[in-house]
Amino acid sequence: MCGRFAQCFDVQATADWLEAQPPAEMPPARYNLAPGSRILACRTQADGQRELAFLHWGLLPSWAKDRKLGYKTFNARAETVAEKPSFRAAFKHRRCLIPADAFYEWQTTPNGKQPFAFRRRDEQPMIFAGLWEQWTDPSSGERVESATIIVTQANATIAAVHDRMPVIIDRAHWAEWLNPDNQSKTQLTGLLQPFPGEEMIGYPVTRSVGQPRFDAPECLVPTGPLISTTVGRTDSNP
Repeated sequence: MCGRFAQCFDVQATADWLEAQPPAEMPPARYNLAPGSRILACRTQADGQRELAFLHWGLLPSWAKDRKLGYKTFNARAETVAEKPSFRAAFKHRRCLIPADAFYEWQTTPNGKQPFAFRRRDEQPMIFAGLWEQWTDPSSGERVESATIIVTQANATIAAVHDRMPVIIDRAHWAEWLNPDNQSKTQLTGLLQPFPGEEMIGYPVTRSVGQPRFDAPECLVPTGPLISTTVGRTDSNP
């Protein structure tokens, strides 16, 4: 699954690339986002325009009793996202795109768990397929907007370390994914495919990534060579 990722891109440039209105508040670069964090996502507004908005990472469906559910719904499996009660309404009506510079997975080694960063080979941001929801806290009346990242089978590069990866949507399909009027299950699920492995790289990084409070550029500095597809499988979180 995907339990950590980085959003350290130029926000204005990324908003322009996504043809979206930037957020009123420009956030700092984030190198080690964990479930429960505030993340940036691109969604379609009621007027049809796109916006980059802050969402809570961990989807809370309208019927959730409390925020705890969000720690179980930060990922949605591509194979079941259209039917699972936690996600099916959002899949039909509230899809989003989540830009990311990298995501992390962990490999179990004799010396403990080793994190790896995965990025696009061309160094462009990855655009994850996501869903978003609105939820009202029954105890306080606070309105919370939240999101999940859809994951699919790993490509050959990721499979060297883990068996799942975020769905990365190609630019040619952004409009198709974001269009709330598009409710074709066949068409939408057809987009939830692994991104080509040859277009990605992965490399080991500091074990400090395992600490959510460690949020610095050093998270993305390689500590070893690029992985090969012969590396053993791993667990996904520290």
